[in-house]
Amino acid sequence: MIGFLFVIACLFSDAQGCVGVDLIPQPVSIELSSGYFQIDSKTVITVDSASREVGALLGRLLADDGDIELALSGDRADRDRGNTIALRVETQPAEGGDAGYRLRVTPAGIEIHAAGREGLFYGCQTLRQLLLQPGANDPLSSRIWRVPCVAIKDFPRFGWRGLMLDCSRTFQSIDYIKKTIDRMAFYKMNVLHLHLTDDQGWRIEIAGYPELTRKGARFPERWNEPASHQGYYSRTAAADLVHYAAARNITLVPEIELPGHCLAALACYPELSCTGGPFEIFPFFEGPGINKDIYCAGREETFEFLEAVLCEIFELFPSQYIHIGGDEAPKARWIACRRCQERIETEELEDEHELQSYFIKRIEKFVNSKGRLIIGWDEILDGGLAPHAAVMSWRGVRGGIAAARAGHSVVMSPTSHCYFDYTYGRIDTQRAYLFEPIPEELDEDEAKQILGLQANFWSHIDREPAKVDAQLFPRLLSIAERGWSPREVRDWEGFRRRVTVHRAHLDRMGVRARPMPVGAWTPREMSETYEPLTWDVSATICKRGRYRILLEYTHGAHRLGVEKVALLANGEIVAVDAHRGVTGARHDKNHYHVVLDRHTEGGRYEIRAWVRAEGGVDSAGQVFVFEEVLEEVLEED
Repeated sequence: MIGFLFVIACLFSDAQGCVGVDLIPQPVSIELSSGYFQIDSKTVITVDSASREVGALLGRLLADDGDIELALSGDRADRDRGNTIALRVETQPAEGGDAGYRLRVTPAGIEIHAAGREGLFYGCQTLRQLLLQPGANDPLSSRIWRVPCVAIKDFPRFGWRGLMLDCSRTFQSIDYIKKTIDRMAFYKMNVLHLHLTDDQGWRIEIAGYPELTRKGARFPERWNEPASHQGYYSRTAAADLVHYAAARNITLVPEIELPGHCLAALACYPELSCTGGPFEIFPFFEGPGINKDIYCAGREETFEFLEAVLCEIFELFPSQYIHIGGDEAPKARWIACRRCQERIETEELEDEHELQSYFIKRIEKFVNSKGRLIIGWDEILDGGLAPHAAVMSWRGVRGGIAAARAGHSVVMSPTSHCYFDYTYGRIDTQRAYLFEPIPEELDEDEAKQILGLQANFWSHIDREPAKVDAQLFPRLLSIAERGWSPREVRDWEGFRRRVTVHRAHLDRMGVRARPMPVGAWTPREMSETYEPLTWDVSATICKRGRYRILLEYTHGAHRLGVEKVALLANGEIVAVDAHRGVTGARHDKNHYHVVLDRHTEGGRYEIRAWVRAEGGVDSAGQVFVFEEVLEEVLEED
């Protein structure tokens, strides 16, 4: 068991209050001691030649985090004078490899040591979180920070801590992607998988095939799609994104879908299809979820096109892995296609599933010849897995188990825990947090094939940045901690408390995260007659105003009926919304509104709902409280 120590403690207390440490993800070990180091305008970031780049970035990030700018110095004399944040690259290997780091804060200064740039960067993110703890900022001067004295040893559990952002079905702006990169980096995530092509759009410039973005990046005018939902990344913009992400220890993994989900490409070059077209791009919600037209496996032109495209992708994206999709490829066109049937016969294949395997293996051979590896959705297992392919297991974990047992690398990304376009009623933050990427069925050697885990967001659900943020956060913090922290760190209540603290960090980064649940109901509390349930919301309702209470079913055989909801202040009802609501497989009027005219500091505030289980008592769910300002982000449904 990895030596893990975490003590919830107050490090010092004075008239200005108490500073603690609420870090996400939780470090491998943290030792707390009394006192603090004070950062002011005279504090210097000291660097050597190997740490200068990270030191300069830290200075810029700290200037963004607060109203203070620190000098950067490589002078040896400055290293020993005190009042410094010292960054050092060590020659000896660190525990956890290049991503590991040690951070030490004493009253005299701060030291961050690592074996390489990667670890130094992660140590700096931990420092930023320490600086942003409640009470760390001097109330008399925004230019002074108090950093609690700690000794932290830290390194990641997994090498793949990812997020897939769908840029095809709805275009994601450069600005939004950079903001996402910043947020991921702050929580030590390191892979941003960009879904660049699909039936709804081709989003990356390919010089050899200009129609892909001239036509394939736009919806026909008759669909009246907003301009913000369309567009593409030029080669210059893509290179800028890669550089921006790399500076923050994040690898951009591009996905070029094949052999299915390619209508945007076929609309531009119909000769790559089995039928010859014509084809038209349509918004996801206006057509079939899975289009039956896919690349023709019998045409050599198809492979010439894909190889040329991939060569340009290699130039733009230096990632070791190239994602080739491989999912949801209907075989109807191949069955009816003379060329595809000839290919099956010529290659002595069993059926269309083996034809897809042939397709993937041929692409993999080309990708491998360029020094890269492919990763695909778990359908690439069907018909036989390509020799060196990695698998992204999304249809549960069974595909990941099969691939790991066969000696293939795996990223766990099941719909059961990691699909953040799903509602919070289906996958809440707690469910995501409790996901274990290594299945019990794998032995020790097989478990080593699990590269890590990844959250996925498909943008046909919520299409505006603010709504995407609300779907990602705070659930993405669960993935960040599960990917980084030791397996033994699995404290939901502690994590829930830390997330509450980090809401201020997310607000600072422009994220209006969905609030954490304030309470829950379970079958053992249920009755088939209306009875009151009460939840303490003193930590959530902390000022006068209008609030929305949401009761949201999560699981169980029976729905919940709601008669009324009340807000209590110090045991007295101060507001009531009385109307019939239902939450279950379908929701109906399960939002309740209350107004608090006067708030008393230190008062006890509660939500009380009169509820009953209907049809039986097997009902479970969660209770949320929203400030009404969030209405624009979290619509009632």
